[in-house]
Amino acid sequence: MMKINSESQDDHLDTIELFESADVSTGAPLNKAAQSVDGLTHTSFNNHSDSDNCITDKKKENTNVDVFDNDDDDEYENHHSLPMYPPLDAYTSATTGQKRLSSIRQSLCGKSCALRMFLVLTLCSALIVCSIAFISTNRKGALSKKSPWWPSVEWATLPAVNQSLYSLAFGSCSDQTLPMTYWDTLSTLHPDITILMGDNVYGECDDSSCETLVDASKYRNSPLKEAYDTLASDPSFQRARANLPMIATLDNHDYGRIDANENNPMKDEAKEMFLDFFAVPSNDERRRLNDGVYTSYEWGPEGQKIQVILLDVRYFHSEFKPTDEPGAPLKEKYIPDNDPKKRFLSQKQWKLLEQSLARPANVRLVISSIQVMADGHGFECWRMIPHERTKLYNLLQPTLAKTRTIILSGDRHVGGFYKHETEDLYEVTASSWTHTIPYGKFDDCSNAQECDEIDPRRMDDFVRVNHFGVIHLDWDNREMLVGFKRVETLAVNEDGNANFEKLLQPHVFSIP
Repeated sequence: MMKINSESQDDHLDTIELFESADVSTGAPLNKAAQSVDGLTHTSFNNHSDSDNCITDKKKENTNVDVFDNDDDDEYENHHSLPMYPPLDAYTSATTGQKRLSSIRQSLCGKSCALRMFLVLTLCSALIVCSIAFISTNRKGALSKKSPWWPSVEWATLPAVNQSLYSLAFGSCSDQTLPMTYWDTLSTLHPDITILMGDNVYGECDDSSCETLVDASKYRNSPLKEAYDTLASDPSFQRARANLPMIATLDNHDYGRIDANENNPMKDEAKEMFLDFFAVPSNDERRRLNDGVYTSYEWGPEGQKIQVILLDVRYFHSEFKPTDEPGAPLKEKYIPDNDPKKRFLSQKQWKLLEQSLARPANVRLVISSIQVMADGHGFECWRMIPHERTKLYNLLQPTLAKTRTIILSGDRHVGGFYKHETEDLYEVTASSWTHTIPYGKFDDCSNAQECDEIDPRRMDDFVRVNHFGVIHLDWDNREMLVGFKRVETLAVNEDGNANFEKLLQPHVFSIP
């Protein structure tokens, strides 16, 4: 078969000679030429050594090129968006045949080249888009710089994973409508990590406003959005946000409903708003659908490794069993429920927790927004679903000999230390940043002996001033100092030096 090259003068001459020698009445040479034309093949993107070759000889072996018979015009037309050329008897002269072949060649080349150009441009565009997306989202595990629900702001970058940590701060329960002096105190202390353990804002809805949080069209006018807006506009918070690396989880007030549980109708909207406010990247695991905001972090080299596990005890936790004696000691609002179907965590979260506990660490902090060990009250705590608390203890127990493990919690609006009765396991409750319960607010009492609930696991009196927890790590001496700071630390220090040694209820723990 004759090979036809676009813009080739020799081919024009060959075509003319072929048709000049043809017997039009018998059509023999013309049949031969037409069969060659019918045997032409086309592919959308062919890597020929000669880039101008738009048509390939059928005899050339190429398994990547489809060949269509000249009597299967329908199939040819289905595979090629090219005009079909007329039958042989349409060529009545060499000149007409030459023009027709030239027209076919130009049509084929034009279509092929345009298709090639389209594919190249499409590929380049896709690569550019993917590159931009990769650059903007390739920060998994760290806070990103942009949030879709709030103006773009700068967040302090988390420490590198191999960086040693020496100080941490943690707290819970901050009402954005009250003075938030703790942000200035934190900015001066400048801990390596600040952990926000839930109720970071108070944006729960009442019966009349709940639907505004669920209705996406009214999302921007929800009480929770307004609460975050108020926090975002606070100058002290803005300074802290730019300078203090922070990690966070949710509790009920920032999940959009009092005592929020798995039946909370606005939990997904509240979760999305939380992730957006804290500028969690779009590729972060917490963006998963139909699940909570639990995650974990690790920092430090070998021998100084600290792990922080943030639980989400709201998204899937079952509804608590209502009390049969409202206000009674240990039964104020709820009572323990032994129903084996009740849960705090999803199976997926339990699995992730188990995997995290299997990783080596010198210090491990497990964050639960509500209390785990407390047995002295009938409010929200892990005591209300006993088998889930036992499951947590059983997972932690094998790790305690090699890892200093402390549970950090909030929610109660008082601070305190707790110790497990048989295991080397401790809990520190730090609550609240802005409105801790003072003596006598709800009871006719004036001191710890009269006011504090009776709990054999609590180590000291409740802390009843606005406060947050602090941890100082002394890796050289293998010790960690844990205690509480007043939120007005800068004002109460006589020497004006805000440091981690001036603590309320300081406790020293060894580091294995």
